[in-house]
Amino acid sequence: MGLNPLGHLAVIIPTLNPDQALLQLVDQLIALGFSHLIVVNDGSKPETMGVFEALERRSDVEVLHHAVNCGKGRALKTAFNHFLCHHPSLLGVVTADADGQHAPADIARIAIELLEGNEACLGVRQFSGRVPLRSRLGNSFTRGIFNFLYGAGVQDTQTGLRALPRSALPQMLTLAGERYEYETGMLIELIIHKRPFRQIPIQTIYIDGNRSSHFNPLLDSMRIYFIFLRFFASSLLAAGVDLAAFAIAIALGGPLVLALMVGRATAIGINFMVNSRFVFKKTGEPWVLFRYLLTVVVLMALSYLLIRELQVHTSVSPVLAKVIAESGLFLISFAVQRAFVFGKWKRNHAV
Repeated sequence: MGLNPLGHLAVIIPTLNPDQALLQLVDQLIALGFSHLIVVNDGSKPETMGVFEALERRSDVEVLHHAVNCGKGRALKTAFNHFLCHHPSLLGVVTADADGQHAPADIARIAIELLEGNEACLGVRQFSGRVPLRSRLGNSFTRGIFNFLYGAGVQDTQTGLRALPRSALPQMLTLAGERYEYETGMLIELIIHKRPFRQIPIQTIYIDGNRSSHFNPLLDSMRIYFIFLRFFASSLLAAGVDLAAFAIAIALGGPLVLALMVGRATAIGINFMVNSRFVFKKTGEPWVLFRYLLTVVVLMALSYLLIRELQVHTSVSPVLAKVIAESGLFLISFAVQRAFVFGKWKRNHAV
């Protein structure tokens, strides 16, 4: 790597309405040995242009401009595209926030980890000490949902300090999302395509209660959680079709087993297509359909047993019994599809 290994990477800093702290961060990174910094002005106010003009006078810094605020996701994609087009000899990138939440030493550490292992790295905050309540609760809630849905053990889903090898960037450019939800999409992309990543503990820094953050707890969280709703929407659609077919079969006088089979068979095609293409994004493998059908058979047997027991011990109708049974099996169904049907993700390790 030569005398200056950090010169083999670019640091990407998206920013909106920065102050002098950004200039200090850039100076500190250059002092540590970084020689390629890409700053994206995401439609900042005219009164902050002096900061960008000062950056443009630095030979180690490139400033890219958005005419209007497009969002952090779009700013990252702008920088990734510029990096791939104009820096063919560099090995990867490190993304960092401009609001002082990332210590320069941690940025350098994440960069070294990438160079040594040639795999993605996440700088994970420990959330100890004086952390704003909205940040602590928001990250815990998002982390819990994310790890339940994707089983990856990600310790900090909202971290902006990440290192990515060059090979990962072309796919990242194709992802949907223009704002903070894009960063969640990046994590999902790593997991779905089984790209290994390391999780590196970093300092948890919040300046003035994190007032400089442009993250909107309500709107941006909803954008992030929308990614997670795909599985629930798919399951509700399939459940609706299943229940309707089941109810019709029962109304026509069919036995319980036959009604279950009719309902489940009707819903299988819809659920498999949606989950394989839009939820878990794993298609084209012949054993996936086999594992899915095997799972359907097992869950249908469990559903039958639960419905029969409910009818024996209660006075509920078959349709209501099915709703209760299927609701109880919902989480089991997701866990089995995530881990067994659509592939078990590699375990990623923390340092």
